[in-house]
Amino acid sequence: MKTIILLCCVFVFSVSYLNRSRKQSDLNSFIGTWKGTSLCQVKNSPCHDVTVVYYITKGRTDDSCTIRADKIVNGVEEDMGPLFCRFDKTKDELTAITGDATWNFKLKNKKISGTLIVRNTLYRIVELLPLNKK
Repeated sequence: MKTIILLCCVFVFSVSYLNRSRKQSDLNSFIGTWKGTSLCQVKNSPCHDVTVVYYITKGRTDDSCTIRADKIVNGVEEDMGPLFCRFDKTKDELTAITGDATWNFKLKNKKISGTLIVRNTLYRIVELLPLNKK
């Protein structure tokens, strides 16, 4: 009987631990300053590989945020404009749609990975690490 109780306790502890380690991010996990790369995937196009800094701030609703995206040129940040994102809890990702372009960002292991899809073509891959967290 003690063995069965012990095995049940181990099982319950294991399930609880696994659920905590798989915890989904929430919108607040994205808030802060991030730096990394935005790499062009369409050769012979106007885009170029750039180092970027993303300033992610809370939006007006519980599921929104704004990304102020800067590229670094000659050591100086240049504003590329804002992205207005929605946080999708079911996909655990940020999405911004501008015209025929869709940005998607996921947070995993304290790193944001993103893509830009334009007219069903993978245009950019973004990889970001935190500079600071709020």
